[in-house]
Amino acid sequence: MWWLLSHLCTCLGRDKAANLLPEEESGGGVDYGYAVAKNERARMEDAIDIREDVAGFRLFAVYDGHAGSAAVMLAKENLPRILGRYLQDAADVEGAIKAAFQAADEEVMQALLENKATADMADLQTSSGTVACLGLLKNKEMWIANLGDCRAVVSNDGTATAISCDHAPEKNAAEAERLKNAGVSVEAGYVDEHVAVSRALGNVRLHTGIKVNGIMNEPEVFRVAIDDAVDFIMIGSDGIWDALKEQFALTHARKALRTTAKPEDAAVSILQNAGRVSKADNAAVVVIVFKFPEPLPKRPAVQRKSLTALQESAA
Repeated sequence: MWWLLSHLCTCLGRDKAANLLPEEESGGGVDYGYAVAKNERARMEDAIDIREDVAGFRLFAVYDGHAGSAAVMLAKENLPRILGRYLQDAADVEGAIKAAFQAADEEVMQALLENKATADMADLQTSSGTVACLGLLKNKEMWIANLGDCRAVVSNDGTATAISCDHAPEKNAAEAERLKNAGVSVEAGYVDEHVAVSRALGNVRLHTGIKVNGIMNEPEVFRVAIDDAVDFIMIGSDGIWDALKEQFALTHARKALRTTAKPEDAAVSILQNAGRVSKADNAAVVVIVFKFPEPLPKRPAVQRKSLTALQESAA
């Protein structure tokens, strides 16, 4: 933990030092693949995290930071550990996930405040923050927890369906109504003039130690039964979903899986095709595969005829 905090002091001041998040990377295993790209942004604030054992669950997470990468790095370091503590022997999985997010946010905010004195933050009003969307897989169930505007999408027999809803006032009427009822101002999509999402970790006011007004740390949690219809689940940052419709992302992933049967290729295909539409934002995606599509049929060999033979047959 102290190793991480010693590096964060150089990142809190809007990442003036080198960013520790990979700017371009892909990888995976036999049943999952991921890919990330900085694209045309000045710094990298998206991240992927895969953990094979979090209290008996496999964890697949996508983070998308804003105003720097410090909150992303803190969340990536601490949230899996805290989830493991709350999920251990938990009878109420949804409640445990929500409690873990709240506890993780408290640790993230505390670390951001503790390091403000050693960073160049004199002119800053709020710290960095991060949204997160993660899947927790165990047996034939995946629990999706979403906080912010990353998104989880499931492919059911080739049809894409969003599992989660984006938490941003311009994308989510319920969130806009919640903020309005709470008396929180939203100007040009920015909550309390600071943040373009309505749920996130971090985003603490540096001079008061209080979270930006209206920003919640409670995720929405969804249970997905992994039955015979489920092909794969895609979890991506808004750099993916602002560029690609969900069904198009599914089509690109499915084509890659039919061609190579490698989940990493599916994630890379989604990332590259999103980049062909827009590279204005960082992008990150993870694909968790439960059922591989049938491979593309091989084309029969075509016997080629010479020009002389064609002329003779035509005569």
